[in-house]
Formats: sequence, structure tokens, C-alpha cells
Amino acid sequence: MKPDDLEAFSAAIHGADHEVDLFGAAMLIARIGDPDADVHETASRLDVMAEEARVYAGARADDHALAHAIEYQLFSVCGFRGDSEGYTDPANSYLDQVVRRRLGIPISLSLVYMEVAQRIGLQCDGVGFPGHFIVRYGGAEEPTYVDPFQQGARIDRQELLARLRVHQIGSASPESFLAAITRRQILQRMLNNLHVVFRERRELQDWLSVVELQHRLEPWNAMLVGERGMLRYRLGDIEGAMSDLEAYVSASERAEANPGAIRLLDQLRLRHGGMGETR
Repeated sequence: MKPDDLEAFSAAIHGADHEVDLFGAAMLIARIGDPDADVHETASRLDVMAEEARVYAGARADDHALAHAIEYQLFSVCGFRGDSEGYTDPANSYLDQVVRRRLGIPISLSLVYMEVAQRIGLQCDGVGFPGHFIVRYGGAEEPTYVDPFQQGARIDRQELLARLRVHQIGSASPESFLAAITRRQILQRMLNNLHVVFRERRELQDWLSVVELQHRLEPWNAMLVGERGMLRYRLGDIEGAMSDLEAYVSASERAEANPGAIRLLDQLRLRHGGMGETR
């Protein structure tokens, strides 16, 4: 990614969570796939969808009418749907391509739903359900859970709690998985999805771009620094690799540090000079 895009991402996620520019940050993630992803074109497409939904809902629509208007516009008129066949295609995580292709995965389709909802005045939150992101409207008191991947299907609370039984949630409260998550958590989940895809495909440059963005969301995460260092090495950036690996090993207890990162740092120090043997 371009340095300017990385800095713009840092600016988009700055401040209190309610100040995070979720749309802007998601569009910067989209520039991993297309450095020229056009934020204005995507925003304009969402504006048109929202206006059509607003007209369909009518002047005095309540939350349910607004939600049904959004679903009619997105799924019946525009034809948005979940991409079950090409689920791991990175395009399904890039907001500009999701809006253009009308295809996505649960979290990206949920983001489209949330963006349209925000434009017409429907309070809508993301719900980080394990393995399948959904949205809710109506707040914590009277929530209605919606699955945009299944074209707006409603899921009641008891069904969601029943689904949790197949997940390893440890000591966490089941109710916590039905609560709204933060904007930063939405971005983390989007990046985690791409991280898995690019790591499995060994697409190093895109993998590195994801790690760069993840580190801006989690600057305290030493593991990301170590991972970035090893990726930089594999991409030929020896100076950047040494800097990251030095920082990673210094911030980690030796017993907890990745042995491969320690060995690589020692080799780089021998070849290129440095601060001596790793502690």
C-alpha cells in the first residue's frame, strides 16, 4: 500500500470509537485490491441506494419499515447476495468491489447494510457472531437480528443462542456475542479475514499490507511487528526486517518469542551487522 494510504487509515481510526470513519477506513482496506479504489464513486452508489430505500419506506416509516425498505432495495432491486461459491475471494472483502459486483461475505454485506441504514436514519449495529457476522437494529432493548448474507433473513435470539453451542466460547457470556461491537472491531474482523486468505495463498505483498493496517489498529501487538519483519525479509527489505525483528524480540520474553524470528534476526545481524546476539 502507498504510505499516504497507511497514514490516511491511521487518521480514519483516530479518536474515540464513535469518531472512527468506518466507511473511509473500509475504503482504504479496499485499496489493497485496487490502489485507485474510488471512495467518491462508492459513496455515490450507496447514496442512490439509500435514497431509493427512503422513498420506498415513506415519510413516517418506523424502524421495521426502514429495515424492510433497505432489504427491498439491496436484495430485490439491486440483487446483493452472499458469495457462497467464491467465499474466500479477496474481492468479497473490498467495499468498492462488493458494492459494484453485488457480492460479498457476511461482514462486507453487513457493512453495506449499515451504510445504507445510516444514510436513512436507521440505527444499525454490527454483531460479531462467531463465524458469521450479522447486524441488528432496535438497540439492545428490542433488537431485531438481520442476516444480510441471507438477503435480510431474520434470526431470533433463541436461535442465535442455540447456534453458539457449536462454538468454543470458553467462559464468555453467550449474550456478549449478541451485543453490538465497535467500529474498530469491525475493521479488525475485516482485516483478519484478509490475513487468513493472503497467508494461505502466500501472497506476500498483500499479506504485508494487511499486517501494516492491523498494526495501526493494534500498535501494542508485538506479534504483528515480528510478522511484519519476517514478511519484509522475504520481500527483500533487509533494513525494515531488522528494525522490526529487533523491536519484536526486545518487546517479547525469549520463551514466548517466535524461534524462527530469533534465528532470522541473529542471521541478519551476522550478515549485515547489528546490536549483537539476541538475548
